[in-house]
Amino acid sequence: MAKEIRTVEFVVLPTTKTKARKMFQIAGACRYVWNHFREKNLADYQAFKNGKGEKPKTSYFSLGVEFTRLRHETQWMLELPANPIKHTLKYFADALKEAMEGKKGFPKPRSRKKTAPSFTIPSSAGVRIRKVNKKYSSLLIPLVGWVTLARRGGVSYKGGTPKQAVLRHDGCRWRAFVSYEVEVEEKMDNREVLGVDMNIRQIATSDGHFYFLPDLEKKEKRRKWYQRKMARQIKGSNRRKDTKRKLGKVSRKIANIRKDWIHQTTKEISGKCGTVVVEYLKVKNMTASAKGTIENPGRNVKQKAGLNRAMLDTAFGKIRRNLEYKCGRVIEVNPAYTSQRCSDCGHTDKENRKNQARFLCVNCGFASNADTNAAINIRRLGMARLHGEGSGISTVPANREIDTRLL
Repeated sequence: MAKEIRTVEFVVLPTTKTKARKMFQIAGACRYVWNHFREKNLADYQAFKNGKGEKPKTSYFSLGVEFTRLRHETQWMLELPANPIKHTLKYFADALKEAMEGKKGFPKPRSRKKTAPSFTIPSSAGVRIRKVNKKYSSLLIPLVGWVTLARRGGVSYKGGTPKQAVLRHDGCRWRAFVSYEVEVEEKMDNREVLGVDMNIRQIATSDGHFYFLPDLEKKEKRRKWYQRKMARQIKGSNRRKDTKRKLGKVSRKIANIRKDWIHQTTKEISGKCGTVVVEYLKVKNMTASAKGTIENPGRNVKQKAGLNRAMLDTAFGKIRRNLEYKCGRVIEVNPAYTSQRCSDCGHTDKENRKNQARFLCVNCGFASNADTNAAINIRRLGMARLHGEGSGISTVPANREIDTRLL
C-alpha cells in the first residue's frame, strides 16, 4: 500500500455573520502580508538583478521570523489566527525563489477586487474535521469555530488523514479543498496500452473511441454578453456589481462542466488500460499570441486567438495530470508526424491528411478517421519505448517503419 495525497472539494454552507466576517478578515490579512513582504523585497530583488546588492532571503524560515515581528507590531492582526496568515509566506517564498532563479517574474501584488479571498489551514495548525452524517462534515477554523461542509456523496477517503485545508471564496460562497493522506493500492497492470490523441474539444483513443467536450456555446455567448454589458456600466455602481455576480455564476458553470468532463473521461480511459501513451505538448508555445509587433505585425490574428481559446478550453494539461494519478503509468512521446503517418504501412506524407477529419494514405490507400489514426501511431511510439526499456511486454509495434529518432 502506497500513501498519496488526494484533495476533496467541499461547499461551506452559510454560517453566522460573525464567522463569515472573520473568514474574510483572515483572507484580508493574508493579502496584506503578501503585499507587505512584496514591497519589502522588491528593492532588494531589483538591486540583486542589477548586480548592486545581496541576494534576498527566500527561505520560509527567515520570512517567518520577520512575520512574527510584524504581527506583534500590528494590533489588529493579533486578533486573528497566526498559522493561516503565516502560511501565506510559504507561497510567497516559493514565488520569490522562482523569481530569483529566473523561472518567473517577481510576485505580483494582490488586490482586494481582483484576488479571490482565500487562506490555508496548514498541517502545523492541525486540520480537525468531524463527520456529522453521510452528507455533512464540520471543519474547525482557528479563532472562528466549526463550519459545516457539504459534498454530494460524502467523503470517499474515510480512512484518510486530513493534512491541509484551503478555503477560497468564488464570488458566491466559500469552498474548502481538503487534502487527505490516504493509502491506495497500486493499480494492477493489465498489460493493456492505450494511445490518446488530444484535439480541440475532443479526445480520441487508439481503440476507436471519441470523447467530446459538452457544447458550451450558449453559456460562452452568455458570458461574452455579460462581459460587454459590464464594460459599458459605471465602475462601482450597483448594476455593475449585479452584472459581475451573474458573470461569475456563468463562468463557474462553464468551469464545472469542463472539470466534470475531464474527470469522467479520464476515469473511463484509466479503467481500460494500465498504461496510457499521450503526446508531449508544449501548450504555452502552442497558444502564443500571433499579434506580433508594430514593425512586424502578425497575420490571421483573430483566427489564431480563437484557436488558442479552443485549445485552452480543452485543458490538455489537466487531462494529462488526471491520467497521471488514475493510470498505472503515463508515457509521453514526441507528437511529430503522428497525424501524417499511415498506421497501416508507415508511409509519412502531408498529403495523407487532406482535411481535419479524414485520413487517406496516398501509398497504400488505407482510410480511417484522422484522429484515430494518430492515436494508433502514438500508441506504437509508446510501445516502442516500452520494448526498448525491457518492460516485459511482448507486443512489438507492427509498423517497422517507425522512425525511432522521434522518441
